[in-house]
Amino acid sequence: MAFRILENVEICKKQEGFLGSYYSGKVLAAVGINRYIVRYETRWAECKTRQLSEVVDADEVRPLPPAISCTNFSMSDKIDAYVNNAWWVAKVVQRLDDVRYFVRLDANGTEFQLPSHKLRIHLDWQDGRWVLPPNTNTIANSTLSNNSKNSYLSSFDSGIILFSNSQLFQYLTMAFMEAQ
Repeated sequence: MAFRILENVEICKKQEGFLGSYYSGKVLAAVGINRYIVRYETRWAECKTRQLSEVVDADEVRPLPPAISCTNFSMSDKIDAYVNNAWWVAKVVQRLDDVRYFVRLDANGTEFQLPSHKLRIHLDWQDGRWVLPPNTNTIANSTLSNNSKNSYLSSFDSGIILFSNSQLFQYLTMAFMEAQ
C-alpha cells in the first residue's frame, strides 16, 4: 500500500524491544518503493527536543485502524493496550470493575492495570484489509466510526466474512442494539 506524504499512520517496528508495538506517526517521504521516512508522534530523538524521524520498511507501516468504541472487554480478548506512548498487543487477564482491566502484553508478559480508555480492540492489517481476531467477545458491545476508507475482513470460528465499511457499521450497530 502506498501512503501519502503527511498521512497519519502507525509504525510497528520488527526489532527487539519494539515487536508488538504500534507507534503513531506521519509519513514524511517515500524512499524507493519499499521504504518510508516517518516521524513518530511519541518517540523522541536522543536530544529529546524533537520527534524521532527514521527510515522504515514499508511492511512496518500501516494506516490508522478504524475507531471502534468499546469499554466492555471480556477475559482473554486480544486487545491493544496504550503503554509507554504506544499501543501494545495484549490480552485481557481480568476485569477489575466497570472501567479498569488487568492486561498482559504479548511481547514480554508484563502486566498492567489500565482504564478502558487505554484499551482498544486489536485489528491486524493484512493484504490491504483489517482483520479482527477470532473469538473476540467484545464485538457485540462495540460501535464503529464509519469514516474509514477500507473494507474489513473478520475471522470467526464459522469462517471468514468480508464486510464493506457500511456493512460492518450496520452489523456492529445491529449487534449493539440487540445487546441492549
